[in-house]
Amino acid sequence: PRSADGHYYLTLMINGTGVPFMVDTGASGMVLAAGDAEKLGIDPAGLSYMGQATTANGVVRTARVTLPLVELGPFRNEDFGAFVTEGELDQSLLGMDYLGQFRMEFDGGKLVLRQ
Repeated sequence: PRSADGHYYLTLMINGTGVPFMVDTGASGMVLAAGDAEKLGIDPAGLSYMGQATTANGVVRTARVTLPLVELGPFRNEDFGAFVTEGELDQSLLGMDYLGQFRMEFDGGKLVLRQ
């Protein structure tokens, strides 16, 4: 369902750990906030930030990571590519590289994902 702030949120299971995401159809990739990366055993300080992304807050450097298992209900992805941002990010973002595998329907204040 749409949240009171107008956004859609969902939790993905990544390697068995629940990680909350904000659905961001304007983002191309899956972006992990540093705190969520740490929950998954990824050390943000040890990453090589070779890429960059343009956000609403400006340009931030990014590091590419591979997530062994990503699950949303019955849907599974193995070795899924994501980014960790060096910039301040309060909420992990779920972009179109993940969402693109679904048909998205906005219906009555709900976002429905179907394959």
